[in-house]
Amino acid sequence: MNKIKILIVEDELVIAEDLKDTLEDLGYEVVGIAISAREALAMIEEKSPDLALLDVQIKGGRDGIELAADINERYHLPFIMLTSHADLQTINRAKEVNPYGYLVKPFNEREILAGIEMAMSNFGKEKARKENQENSDDFVLKDSLFIRTNGMLVKLKLQDIIYLEADANYTQVHTKDKKFVIRSTLKELEGKLDTNRFVRVHKSFLINLEEIEGIQAESVHIAGKEIPISRNQYSWLLHQIKTL
Repeated sequence: MNKIKILIVEDELVIAEDLKDTLEDLGYEVVGIAISAREALAMIEEKSPDLALLDVQIKGGRDGIELAADINERYHLPFIMLTSHADLQTINRAKEVNPYGYLVKPFNEREILAGIEMAMSNFGKEKARKENQENSDDFVLKDSLFIRTNGMLVKLKLQDIIYLEADANYTQVHTKDKKFVIRSTLKELEGKLDTNRFVRVHKSFLINLEEIEGIQAESVHIAGKEIPISRNQYSWLLHQIKTL
């Protein structure tokens, strides 16, 4: 596993070096120490850190909170504010730039570890949520599924979809005469489609019940393809077929 790369922005070099040693002991990689906002921005460009630790009080014309505002505007980079001031005014200023954490000096190794891991976890969830929102171009009407392909939204009749197959973070949609690959997971599509028509028979397959040609104990035949059935789905599928 790649180490998390961290940039330290702290103008008191003794504190910065102590923090660097602590971070490296915890298994992180410190890509640099900056003592000003200008130096920090240059290091972000050069080093591409995964996280920045920003001291509120730093040298130069811009403090750590103003630097954080620049980072929000120019980069998609999580940061944790470091300060020896826990007064309400400083906290309220820090809240305006939406830090992923706030550590008050003196902090110990356990607090640093917890702060970084929580920040990276929250950042990862936020990033995944945004990507899903941006990339979920498919949407469903009563009888159709719209998907984006070659820069165009294409309308597929649900009755023409034979089965859907998981392909990592993508899904292959198989119709009677074509195959489309869309950037949605099978689980996301399962939540959008009519469960009376489309059934998840295996972790990797979602099928159109009306297209089934035959059923065996461990597989279903559909459009000339043999698709595996999870063991607990066989009896349930037989019951569903009887109700069609």
